Amino acid sequence: MSRFAIRFILQAGLITGLIVLAGCAGVRQIDTGNTPGAASAELFVPYQYQVQAIDGTELRSSFYSFDGRDQTLRVAPGEHTLVLRYFDLIEDNGDRTDDYARVLSEPITVSFTARADSRYAVTGERPSTPSAGEAFAANPSLAIENRASGDTVSGEIAVAEPEIETIRRGNTVFAPVGKTAAASADTPQPAPKNAPPQSLQMLKYWWDNASQAERDRFEAWRQQSAGQSGVQ
Repeated sequence: MSRFAIRFILQAGLITGLIVLAGCAGVRQIDTGNTPGAASAELFVPYQYQVQAIDGTELRSSFYSFDGRDQTLRVAPGEHTLVLRYFDLIEDNGDRTDDYARVLSEPITVSFTARADSRYAVTGERPSTPSAGEAFAANPSLAIENRASGDTVSGEIAVAEPEIETIRRGNTVFAPVGKTAAASADTPQPAPKNAPPQSLQMLKYWWDNASQAERDRFEAWRQQSAGQSGVQ
């Protein structure tokens, strides 16, 4: 059987599986420990913003697998601190190693105030390309709104700094936040051995976000390195 046929079968199986999951997954109800019968509010969280913790209680620890379900939480009235991870599966037409890119942000912390018998929702952009997803994950713009009035009830958000070595792991993007040591050093750092195919996308990302002075220094380094190795 040809590689094309095998690829077609695998893709067809994936699409069928996604359709089945979409039909039966529905909305995941998350237990926040709210006392049954007590006054509460409802928070709707779209699937691309997976809930990691609320008020210091961890609700999800592993993000190796993609979960395409929306989530709802019942919370007590008052102040709450929510930790989310932007995690989306984005079609990638430019990557020949995979048809989709999994984009995963570092933990995003946002606080909000809930009132009894009110309904709220996390709102934000839905990037349509891997590069836009990486940029959004590095600097997300989201809010928590009252679903009836549209008023914003959340404050400023904060994104955790990533470890340099975990910016990419497998086919998952751990989007860089701000300037890391590798980005701010005067001398460009060498690429790691056995770098994955996605390294090209990261090179493009850093190039697009570098200043002209940084690009000039990189070009000077690249030409010097090529001259030393005898490669033009």
